[in-house]
Amino acid sequence: MLRRWAVVAVAVGVLIFADKRSSGPISAETALPMFKAMEPADICIRPDVDYSASQAQAANDKPGALAVPADWPGKDVIGGDVPPLRVVTDPWPTFDGMAVDPENEIVVLSDENRSGLLTYDRRGGSQSRAITEPKRHVIGGRTGLGYIAGVTLDPKRREAWVVNNDGGGVSVFSYDHHGDVKPLRDLDVPHQSWGLSLDPTRDELAVTSQQYQGISIYARTATGAARPLRTIRGEGTQLADPHGVYLDGVNNEVFAANHGNWTEMRSYADDAQLLPGEYKPGRFERPSVRVYGSQANGNVAPLRTIQGTHTQLAWPMGIDVSRERNELAVANYGTGSILIFSRTATGDVAPVRILGGDRTLIVGPVAVSFDRKNNELWVANYGDHTAVVFDADAAGNVAPKRVIRNAPAGTPTTGFTNASAAAYDSKRREVLVPN
Repeated sequence: MLRRWAVVAVAVGVLIFADKRSSGPISAETALPMFKAMEPADICIRPDVDYSASQAQAANDKPGALAVPADWPGKDVIGGDVPPLRVVTDPWPTFDGMAVDPENEIVVLSDENRSGLLTYDRRGGSQSRAITEPKRHVIGGRTGLGYIAGVTLDPKRREAWVVNNDGGGVSVFSYDHHGDVKPLRDLDVPHQSWGLSLDPTRDELAVTSQQYQGISIYARTATGAARPLRTIRGEGTQLADPHGVYLDGVNNEVFAANHGNWTEMRSYADDAQLLPGEYKPGRFERPSVRVYGSQANGNVAPLRTIQGTHTQLAWPMGIDVSRERNELAVANYGTGSILIFSRTATGDVAPVRILGGDRTLIVGPVAVSFDRKNNELWVANYGDHTAVVFDADAAGNVAPKRVIRNAPAGTPTTGFTNASAAAYDSKRREVLVPN
C-alpha cells in the first residue's frame, strides 16, 4: 500500500503525517481536509518512547550515531526550561476585524493578539479613559481561534463569523456565546484568508485570500471542506494581496481592497492547471480597490478599478459600502485615515472626503463599518487599543462621538501580533521583527 507523507509547519514545530486513503497529488482543496481527517496514529508530533529510547542507547553505544560529531562544541550548551531575560508582549487585545449590527444593538470585533471575539453594546463607549467592558468575550482553546482577522454578522440568525488568517478556516459563533466555547460550525477556506462579507440577499459569503490571490464565494450554509460556488482568481483579475471585501447582492457587485503585492502561488501540484506557462516573478503594484460582477467566476477582469496617486490608497484594509449613501469607505492603514469614495467611482479619483488627523484618534485603521440605521461610521484601530465612532458624514480632523477602549487610555501597543523569526542588529543594538 502506497503511503504518502505530508509535512505541516506549526507554531511549535513540524507535524509529519501519513495518509493511506488517497492517491495522486495533494491539491489546495484536499490538503486541509486530509489533515483534519487523519487518525491520531497517523500523526507524528515527536518520536514515540521506544524510538527515543533506542536512539538514546545508540548514542551511548556509538558516538556520532545521531549524525552529531563527537567533538561538536554545542553538546555542552545550557538548555532546557530557561526563562527569557526580557519579554516584549502586549497583554491587551488588538482589534482587527469589525462589524456592526444595529438591529441587535451590538458591534463585534476580532482580537488577533489574544485570539478572541469581543461583543460590545453598540451604544457603548464614551470619552472616558477607562476600559469599555464587553457584553461577551469568546476566548480559549476550545474556540479554535488563532490569528483572526475579518468579521461579518448575520443579524437574522444572530451569528458572528470570523476568519483565521493563518489557520485557513472560518468559524461561526452564536451571539449568545461567551467564554471558552466551540463554534457552531466551521468552514475550510484558503490559507491566509483575511476579509469576510455575508450577503443576506443571496445567502452567500465572500472570502478574500492574500496568498491565494483570490475571492472565494461560498453558500452561507457551507461547512467543512465544501467547495466554493465561484472563485475569482488569476492574473487577469488583477487581484494583488486582497484584504477587505464587500459582497453587494443588491447591485450585483463584489469589492476587494488590494495592497498591491502580487506573486504566483504554486504550493500545490494542481496549480499548473490554473497558472499554466512559465513562472513569473512577483511584483509590487499600486494599491487598489477592484470591483467585479457578483456572479464572476474564474480569471475575469474587474468591472472598474480605483487606483492611482489621487486616490491616496496605501495599505487599504477593511472596506464597507453604504447603498443608502452610495458610498464606499476604506480603512487606509498607510495614511492613518478613512477614505470615502462614491460607490461607483473608477480610475485615479480623489476621495469625496477624508477622515483623519490627531483629533480623530484614528491610529492604524484596519476595519470600517457603516451603521446604516443610526447614520454612524465605526473605525477599528490596530495601532491603538480603541474603536472610534463618528457621524457617517464626518470629514477632516474631527473628534469621535464615542470611544471603545480595550485597554486604559495611553496604553502602548507593540504593533505586532503575528511575529515571525526575529533578527538582532548588533551595531544598532536593535531587534528586527517581521510581522
